[in-house]
Amino acid sequence: MTEHLPFGHLLANYPVLERHADAECRSRLAEAQVVDIPAATTLFHEADPCDNFMWLLEGEVRIFKNSESGREVTLYRVEPGELCLLSLNSLMGGQSYPACAVSETPVKGIAISAAQFRDFLDSSSGFRNYVLQTLTERLSEMMTLISDIAFRRLDLRLACLLGQRFERSRGQPLRITHAELAHELGTTREVVSRILKEFERQECVRLTRGEIHLVSQDGLDWFTESLKTG
Repeated sequence: MTEHLPFGHLLANYPVLERHADAECRSRLAEAQVVDIPAATTLFHEADPCDNFMWLLEGEVRIFKNSESGREVTLYRVEPGELCLLSLNSLMGGQSYPACAVSETPVKGIAISAAQFRDFLDSSSGFRNYVLQTLTERLSEMMTLISDIAFRRLDLRLACLLGQRFERSRGQPLRITHAELAHELGTTREVVSRILKEFERQECVRLTRGEIHLVSQDGLDWFTESLKTG
């Protein structure tokens, strides 16, 4: 049996639709199919066709690129209230998906077909403007990522990543492996381990098996600032 959700559930995560979606667009979205996807499910492999678009209601999806040597780098994540830049690009340009997308948690979303998506763009100027605005914002984030990878020292990028993760966990230990951090940054586990050992020597963090403990937020902040000015 196909599940549908009231349009109000979609608005709770995407309130911008209240301003940008016309009455017909809202009605059709309210009838769209709700999909449930388990954690660790591959939504797209690189070069897969992009046949649908999803409005995320619950969960988180990681978008990343693989290199020929098997290394990964995280491009961005999509959470409820956000749109996937590469899905928008594929649907608007009729191109294949240029990266990989995996659900990091169980995901619930509203799925519409590529044809419906293009129809919304054609029939609703508000919806079209919203999509273009999202593309502009996400493109700016991607340019920042490219700049970081090309010009920013890896130890600074790792310090900033840990700072963001500790902020989200409110200082609680991070259950993450050195290999997973390497995937985030597009480098090797050995390089990440070496930098983390230096962070530990600086008494910013303490390393245990499968976890990273924050010893001093001030220390981590200081180390990050010293790298920016060093």
